[in-house]
Amino acid sequence: MRVWRHIFSEDTNPYTNMAVDRAMIDFYRKDSIPLFRIYRWRPHGFSYGYSQNAEEVLDIPACYKDGISFVRRSTGGGIIYHGNEATYSVVCSTDDIGLPAVVKEGYKTICAFILNTYRYYGLNPVFAIDSGYINKKKSTICFASFEDYDILINRRKIGGNAQKRHKKIIMQHGSIPLILDNAPVLKYVKEKLPLSAQQTTDIRSEIGRDISFEEFASVLKECFVKTFAVKLNEKALTLEEKETVKVYEEQLIQEKDYLIGDRGDKKYSA
Repeated sequence: MRVWRHIFSEDTNPYTNMAVDRAMIDFYRKDSIPLFRIYRWRPHGFSYGYSQNAEEVLDIPACYKDGISFVRRSTGGGIIYHGNEATYSVVCSTDDIGLPAVVKEGYKTICAFILNTYRYYGLNPVFAIDSGYINKKKSTICFASFEDYDILINRRKIGGNAQKRHKKIIMQHGSIPLILDNAPVLKYVKEKLPLSAQQTTDIRSEIGRDISFEEFASVLKECFVKTFAVKLNEKALTLEEKETVKVYEEQLIQEKDYLIGDRGDKKYSA
């Protein structure tokens, strides 16, 4: 049975979250141990895709005025508001779980544990490409875009996933909304779209009750183990690893500070 490292970060600010995800690739390169991480965002905030221009997709002055965090991901895709959700990241090689060379098929392989998590709760998730109901859409907003391997429940998109490859190393992370909050998206994102319940959904809407982060994270972890027939060894970041994360975090904060410009005190406080 293959042993994976499990990192449970729980409450972490946006800049540290994205810095850890970047650093996990360095960790894997060092010891070749695949990693699975579960975390959430405190404070809540936006992440935007690597190729997106933050000033084109987000009202930076309004975010600064209201103290809303925003950070660039190392993966592509659209902008996401991370509120009441569970977020995961995976770093492994194509050999660790039999991943195909084709990126889209890789999504299908990795996302299998997410589908199994939804099935645990009695839901019937499908990939958009397998649903017989797909209306591809492009948007600067992740949850308003529809692609082949987005996950649908009752014809509505739930969450979003993004992937980056470094030769045989793959990093994928994703957002699973426990309770969707579209208000910040409507207020701060420049593209104005009707993010209605007809297009997107969340865990509470589908299950009919509130689920805590702790409960969902536990089920997500259990389904990961069963789906890939692996053992998880929980291990916190070492001091050396924290230093690596700090370097990436400082880079992300500097980028945020540059975008804020001369609008006042630029120091980020978690």
